[in-house]
Amino acid sequence: MVPMHILLLLCIFGANFPPLEASEASRLAFTVDGRDSLDDGFAVLVENVQEWSAESEEKSSSAEPLILSKIVDDPSAYRGEVFTVSGVLEQRSASSPPWEFVEEWFVRDSSGVPFLLYIVGETSVATKMNISANARFYKTIKLTSRDGKARSFATFVTSNLSVSTKRSVGVIPTPLLLVPVVVVGAISVFLLSRKKASRRLRVRDVSLHIDEVIDAVHETSMDLPEDPADALALLHESAEELT
Repeated sequence: MVPMHILLLLCIFGANFPPLEASEASRLAFTVDGRDSLDDGFAVLVENVQEWSAESEEKSSSAEPLILSKIVDDPSAYRGEVFTVSGVLEQRSASSPPWEFVEEWFVRDSSGVPFLLYIVGETSVATKMNISANARFYKTIKLTSRDGKARSFATFVTSNLSVSTKRSVGVIPTPLLLVPVVVVGAISVFLLSRKKASRRLRVRDVSLHIDEVIDAVHETSMDLPEDPADALALLHESAEELT
């Protein structure tokens, strides 16, 4: 599996990322990795990113790539650190009370690896858009996929003011690529249906092929389940198939 790469901001000058106070760092230290739940450490990061300024500009030295597996292997070493994360927004949903103002985003990075990003505040970002954001690392969560294997995913917390977007360029979803095929097939069926009765068998054969193409369209489309654990597991499985 190709690991996700995110950029560690080594030095930040002029950016309004309030540092974690000693009391906050102490609370964050009690965060438990692996659990699919939001604890007091989450509250610490939510309060911190709410103070981020939209007007501030981060200026960093040359950033070095950080492999996600290092975070997953030793999450406590990176707890609360600020990273730049990016990828395609696959699904977004509201968090459970009392965090209704925080959205859960399932994001897939450029190598196909999914991660979870919590957004504090409202946004109008649509799914399938490329997003990037400065975010604090929260913890890892362990989920069991349909194959029975347990996998750990990194989760981050950020402010809606930190998120930037852009539409995918030059990338056409596979189902859309099959649409012209379906249209051409349908036209062929229509024309063949006007031929002599002796060619009706061929028309039926073409219709069968069109049904197969339509089935392929449904098979290639991915509707993520509403359950967060199932969604992340499905994203992870599709990433493994691509690599």
